[in-house]
Amino acid sequence: MLSGLRRGELFALRWRDLDEHERMLSVREAVYEGSFDTPKTQASVRQIPLSDGALKLITAWKARSKRTEQDALVFCTWSGKPISPNNVLRQQIFSVCDALRLKRATWLTFRRTYSSWAHEKGVPGKVVAQLMGHSKVDTTLNVYTQVIDGALRAAVNKVGSELFTIVHNPEAGVELTH
Repeated sequence: MLSGLRRGELFALRWRDLDEHERMLSVREAVYEGSFDTPKTQASVRQIPLSDGALKLITAWKARSKRTEQDALVFCTWSGKPISPNNVLRQQIFSVCDALRLKRATWLTFRRTYSSWAHEKGVPGKVVAQLMGHSKVDTTLNVYTQVIDGALRAAVNKVGSELFTIVHNPEAGVELTH
């Protein structure tokens, strides 16, 4: 949620990929069904700056982790093997969604949420695309970015308030001026 990583990139992260001092995460590999390889595209090999919140979460996780040597996976099974993303969904994510009576979230939900929130906060599409490992801004906007609740109302209010000023005149009623 705080990085825009693909699930294969997330579960291939090793502690050497985290630079706590620079607050940076390096995406160098991905894991698919237990096999490690390069990430999906050339644009997917990247460095992602970490927010304060993301860094706090990952360092707290490191303090609780049994395997923290440089080559160890950040998220792994008890035996140090890659976690199955589908198992994480079934065992953790779906149960939390069900308990909160929310629609079940998937890995795509997290990527779309990251893209949509970034767009809503005014982050340029090119920046979001680079953070998410996309080579084309169109992919980010057309596939991942969704309209957030309330965004349509905010948009018409913003445009409307810049086009017209409402002047209240008790004698004449409401008057619109430009």
